Amino acid sequence: MTPDLLAARLAGIVGQEHVLAQERCAQYAVDGKAPTAAVFPATVEEISKVMRLASSERLSVVPWGSGTKISFGGIPERVDLLVGLARFNRVIEHEPADLTVTIQGGALLREVQAYLGQRGQFLPLDPPLAARATIGGILATNASGPRRLLYGAARDLLIGLRVVHADGTATRGGAKVVKNVSGYDMPKLYIGSLGTLGIIVEATFRIYPLPAVERTWVASFPDGEGASSAVAEMLAAPIVPSSLELLSSPAAQSVARLAGLSLPQGHVALASSVGSVAEAVDAQLGQIKRISERNGAGGGFLLEGDAQERFRTAISEFMPGERNGRVGAVLKASVVISKVLEAVRRGEEIARAVGLQSFAICEAGSGIVRLHWTNNAGEPGVAVEVMAKAIEALRDSIVREGGNLVVMSAPPALKAAVDVWGPVGKALPLMQELKQQFDPHRILNPGRFVGGI
Repeated sequence: MTPDLLAARLAGIVGQEHVLAQERCAQYAVDGKAPTAAVFPATVEEISKVMRLASSERLSVVPWGSGTKISFGGIPERVDLLVGLARFNRVIEHEPADLTVTIQGGALLREVQAYLGQRGQFLPLDPPLAARATIGGILATNASGPRRLLYGAARDLLIGLRVVHADGTATRGGAKVVKNVSGYDMPKLYIGSLGTLGIIVEATFRIYPLPAVERTWVASFPDGEGASSAVAEMLAAPIVPSSLELLSSPAAQSVARLAGLSLPQGHVALASSVGSVAEAVDAQLGQIKRISERNGAGGGFLLEGDAQERFRTAISEFMPGERNGRVGAVLKASVVISKVLEAVRRGEEIARAVGLQSFAICEAGSGIVRLHWTNNAGEPGVAVEVMAKAIEALRDSIVREGGNLVVMSAPPALKAAVDVWGPVGKALPLMQELKQQFDPHRILNPGRFVGGI
């Protein structure tokens, strides 16, 4: 099918004004591969028709929310058609008494939070780049954020899902109430599948009341050992933090500057948030301060309101390489909680050995370590082959300790030189079989998921 004919067929489904063709699609390139056409449906029926067209013509399809997670995954084998969900941006149903909400997949998380916040509730998801992330993208990449410590990950909050499959079939799974019948929890199958099994068009979540008060204590430590010991003591204490975030020294300095704070040079930071009634927040933060001091903290900041929001935004939007024009990679390690500091230090050592700078932001209570590796300012860039070997060296050390490491973002040349996903183990044959059953012609995001799925 020629590009002009494809654009015409798509226009017949969604209208001419909602189709982009050829050179107008450059802004939607995935790892340098621009689609032949981009289409923006407004209804499930339109998405189904688009997918039936793609299936009949064997066109590869890339689902696109806002693009914040599009660098995640391997290089696609091909990019023929982009299906944008910008018009799928509504809250469909909200049951305040039942603490549930149903949202379209293209809705921006910040707009959902604004809607729920006016009604005294919120969806406890706060992934990186949260201000620009969409609901579908968050689920497709299994992004959650530091609040998972208290509220659970995205898969724990999800209770229902509506998906359009490669052949255009639309299905529902789960329910719109928290209490559900027993059986296979099919919606969870799509969480983290990177859009390779279907396009998420609606999701129903369990939500929570906004805490009456929420404050954050940012403690400054001269070294990582003290901060790590404080985390262990806090997790064992009778306190309920909503998040615990450990920032390595370079990351702490950068985040503090963006948030308008001042930390001692060389110090790491531990940000502990608590949300509840005022008396409980004050009591728990008092314990957190005492624990921090016992473990060597040299002071800190109490943040609330706008100051707290600026600090959180600085962490969520943290991309040092992009701001300074330094190319690099974003890595995510999942380790046992006691190994968080070790992963940070190993990342710093390996990066330093090849001429890179490593910034670490960790969900210290959940074992998630986000590493930003960037070229040092004013120095020549590190060769792709060298960086690829450094990533594999770090992965090997983390896997030996029972963890895993994935490449969240990297230039296409680096992705071509390293396995962005790492070893999958015995699960790969099952995942390949699921892909065959759901998408036998490999239309949805071919090549981007584990094992080239």
